[in-house]
Amino acid sequence: MLRVPTAVLPLGFAALLVSACQPAPGERRPAGPDQPGPLAAADLAAIRATDSAFATAAAAGDAAGLAASYLPDAHLMPPNAPKIQGREGIQKFWGGFLDAYQVRIDVVADEVEGRGDLAYARGHFTLDGTAKAKGGAPLHDQGKFLEILRRQPDGTWRYAVDMYSSDLPAAAAK
Repeated sequence: MLRVPTAVLPLGFAALLVSACQPAPGERRPAGPDQPGPLAAADLAAIRATDSAFATAAAAGDAAGLAASYLPDAHLMPPNAPKIQGREGIQKFWGGFLDAYQVRIDVVADEVEGRGDLAYARGHFTLDGTAKAKGGAPLHDQGKFLEILRRQPDGTWRYAVDMYSSDLPAAAAK
């Protein structure tokens, strides 16, 4: 018969107990004092409202309203262009675009997840634009985006990072 030292039994039992308390792969761990819980329904709605306000401001040609969806130190990472940092630079970027086109943007968040005051939204968009210059070509694009948002003290959410890219071949994304 195998003799197990008595000091090993409590250690083995403790290891078994700790492993039994761990969540299974893919299972969510309940919130505790050191880990904020999942976002409330009001937060999810507020995040979607931020995307909606962005699309509404774009359709109105309101670059300042569109930029208000971003934090003052936000990062915008458009395709085929350098990163833009700060609300002022973001407003200038979108302002140039809105000066050239009357646009309609449909933004759909396919997944929204977060904890505490930090969240991400992953989704897709469709953009159609009419050139404001006489004889200008219309614009159509569709693609995907990833946003990182932060909850503000008033309960609204603003983009901290916004990255998007086209699903169309480079020559077709005009």
